[in-house]
Amino acid sequence: MRNSRPTNRINIQETIVTLLMSLALALIVWIFAVDQENPLVRDEFSTPISIGIRGLNPQLQTLQDLTQRTVSLNLRAPLRTWETLSADDFIAVIDLSSFAPGIHDVPIQVDVVNPDVEVLGQQPRQLRVQIENVITKTVSVQVDIADTAAFGYDWQTPISEPISVEISGPETQVNQVQAAHAEVRLLGTKNQVERNQTLVARDGQNQPVERVRIDPATARIVVPVVQRPGRKEVAVLVQVDGQPAPSYRITSVKPEPSTVILLGSADALRNVPGYVETSRLSIDGATSDVRERLPLNLPENVSVLEEAGVFVTVGISPIESSATVSRQPVIVGLSDLLTATVSLSRVDVLVSGALPKLDELGPSDVQVTLDLTGLVPGSHVILPKVVTPEGIFVEGVIPQAIEVVIDGVAASADETGESSPESSPDPTPTP
Repeated sequence: MRNSRPTNRINIQETIVTLLMSLALALIVWIFAVDQENPLVRDEFSTPISIGIRGLNPQLQTLQDLTQRTVSLNLRAPLRTWETLSADDFIAVIDLSSFAPGIHDVPIQVDVVNPDVEVLGQQPRQLRVQIENVITKTVSVQVDIADTAAFGYDWQTPISEPISVEISGPETQVNQVQAAHAEVRLLGTKNQVERNQTLVARDGQNQPVERVRIDPATARIVVPVVQRPGRKEVAVLVQVDGQPAPSYRITSVKPEPSTVILLGSADALRNVPGYVETSRLSIDGATSDVRERLPLNLPENVSVLEEAGVFVTVGISPIESSATVSRQPVIVGLSDLLTATVSLSRVDVLVSGALPKLDELGPSDVQVTLDLTGLVPGSHVILPKVVTPEGIFVEGVIPQAIEVVIDGVAASADETGESSPESSPDPTPTP
């Protein structure tokens, strides 16, 4: 009896050890199965993570543009998690709240939203940042004229509104700015140029300065453009004689160039009207465009800056009109074993085109056909087809559709020597 208790205690301990070993073995098997189904994967994350800035004093600014800086990550995560990872699962920032102006190596903090993901490494681990005080200064607006006005015209001193703007940003950058420039293109104009132009901060070498803000960012620029003294630009007036051939008309009169610059004294140019005439151009009986080089009739003591002649083109085109012609429909495509009866003997066709061609239309020039190809005996509504010569266009057909009745051809007794089937008596029906 005394030895039974130690024996029972030993049996209980052995049972507990066996249970623990079984549980441990089951856990190992389960972990192994899970790892086989969804193993841990270590790899570089394919998408770089943008770096944000936190805690920077509003009176300070980084000299570098950090908006494009990124960090690359080396991760470990289950395979299924890799398939759903995106850049939104990570937050990368640099905290500048405790830094004063100067150059600092700031660590990059990377936080992971998904708890299944572990960051094993990152590149870079820190950023070198130069922090500077934000300052403001006033500079003038300078207008740059990129090209020239029209030939014989000059531009005068541009006017800017406002005449000065404020530049703010990192101290090093702001100190480089000499002026805010507005570039204006005249594009060969003869008139005053007015436009709102975006301003660009530039240094003493006329190079743009980045990382600064211009207030206001635009300026209204006015560039006066005037004609040079002793010159006057006038229009070219073409003098045309005669009329085109009957049924033709003038469509355009175009001088090349359309304006010329006259040279002379102020008194001589003051008496010149706003145009100068060409010599007379005859277009009598023309049926096509007329093009000639004509001299100019210049006033006394006045010359022209370029050549004294201009090319003149007078456009001549036939008069467009319309007409109605009446035609008998012609049947086409009907089988020889069939006959057809047309409900109308005449069809009206509305045509348009050049008047000379309309006047020359003959009876056979416009044809109306009714295509009965493949049709069986019975009543049919046919859309007529109209054939016209080149340059003549069909505007409409009256009526738009025509009824045609198609019948079969019956063999007569005179032709066959036998009575026709239609004349034979009907057999008596059998009840």
